[in-house]
Amino acid sequence: MKAKEYLSRPHYMEIRVKQMQAEIAEYKRLASSIPGCSFDRILVDGTRQNDAPFVKWIYKAIDREKQMNELINKLPFVKGETISVIDEIENSDYKMVLLYKYIDWLSWSEIASKMYYSTATIRRWHDKAITLIKVSIKNEQV
Repeated sequence: MKAKEYLSRPHYMEIRVKQMQAEIAEYKRLASSIPGCSFDRILVDGTRQNDAPFVKWIYKAIDREKQMNELINKLPFVKGETISVIDEIENSDYKMVLLYKYIDWLSWSEIASKMYYSTATIRRWHDKAITLIKVSIKNEQV
C-alpha cells in the first residue's frame, strides 16, 4: 500500500459506511413492501418455502448493520493512525496540507485559500510531504 492509499483509508471507510446505510435502507424498504404475483415462473413441485418473502431482506439488513457497526467502530482508530503518521512530519505546513487533504478531504483550491498560498505551492508541498511519510503498513483492506 502506498502512502496516498494509506492516508486515504478514513475517507474511503466513511464512503463505505454511507453505501452500507443506503443498502440497509433499501433492504428495509424491500422488507416492508408486498411482493406481487409472478405469473411467468414455471411452478415446480418441490420443497415449499415456509418463510414469508420479506424475511430474507430483514436478515440481509441485520447482517449489513452488523458489518456497518464494525466499520464505524474501526473508523476512529484508522483516523487516529493516519493522524499520528501525519504528525511525525516536522514541517508544520506539510502537516496542515496532509491534514486538510486526507482528514478534512478538502480540494486543492480550498486548501490553498485556507492556507493563503497558491494551489501550485500546496501541490508541491503535498508531493514533498508524501515522500516524507514513512508507513509501516500491514496489508489491510478498507
